[in-house]
Amino acid sequence: MKRAGRRSTVWKRRSHEIPRRGLVTLLPVESAAPSARGYLDIQAFQQRALAPRTPLLFRRDAGSPTVQLPALKKWFREEPSAQRSLSAYMAGFEAWPFPYELVQPSSEKQDAVADFCDWLMASSVMADQIMAGILQAAVSKGGHDFFRLHGPLKLLIKALEFNKAQDTKASNTLELYIAQSSLSDLPLPLQDDLPTPELVQRAGKGDVYGSSIWLGTEPTYTPLHRDPNPNLFCQLCSYKVVRLLPPLLGDRLFYEVQAKLRKQGNSRIRTTEMMQGKEREVFHNAVWSNDALPDGLHQVEMSSGDALFIPDGWWHSVKSTGTDGQLNGSVNWWFR
Repeated sequence: MKRAGRRSTVWKRRSHEIPRRGLVTLLPVESAAPSARGYLDIQAFQQRALAPRTPLLFRRDAGSPTVQLPALKKWFREEPSAQRSLSAYMAGFEAWPFPYELVQPSSEKQDAVADFCDWLMASSVMADQIMAGILQAAVSKGGHDFFRLHGPLKLLIKALEFNKAQDTKASNTLELYIAQSSLSDLPLPLQDDLPTPELVQRAGKGDVYGSSIWLGTEPTYTPLHRDPNPNLFCQLCSYKVVRLLPPLLGDRLFYEVQAKLRKQGNSRIRTTEMMQGKEREVFHNAVWSNDALPDGLHQVEMSSGDALFIPDGWWHSVKSTGTDGQLNGSVNWWFR
């Protein structure tokens, strides 16, 4: 009771700031235990996570749905130098179009985009020069630090080549992200590499509301938001960290951020607005500023092969652990 009263005093004294809870310990997310046969136990998942609306982590060696996805092995490769890249198999789809997000939140990142365009223009391959034109056109359409565009898969392949050629300083690398790209828009062979997991099909009513792939150069980032449906998030390549807040605590933090920004809004899905400018900065600090975090904040670290169940209404923000321009990949399904 005394602690709660102290919070109230701080809020009254500094009402222009987001109230902080002091040095708060990040809470772990419960991990699923493997079933006797090493496969996912649907009934146990329903009882432990789906019905009570509690996050649940599936490690690669504990019945994770991710290990059943052919894309986990077919889409990615790691070179002897420990560089991660798309496989030769994926090069067969390099002309397929995808939606991209381009982030340049600093002058160094803006320089990286300009250098990448110059690098593409210097190529003798006409397709590379065309991609440079696509990028330049997107950046010239207003805005300052966040852009959306459409381009072929080869654009990501070339971005990885460009980043590999840099001196590994994060400020010199390109942040390019195929984000929230619907699986239904993929060519059929790639759709077959990502079959709907049994958990999504059988645990609930069998309704799938949507699915997306997330492929990009590190660092990748999604601000705090919540989804209207349960979410199965599968990590395919490299590592990500997810921070989560239960619905009521997340609602409170969201409206505190809105008040700080002097805005009004409803609960938020992932939008362009939260990816740029002041809103991006404030939401990031609210969840990732480790010296002062909100109560009830959970964290889970995911590696390739892991999967995370995020209940509907749970607020979450996702970041790659890497920042050196290498490849990161994930896929998710929203279901009921």
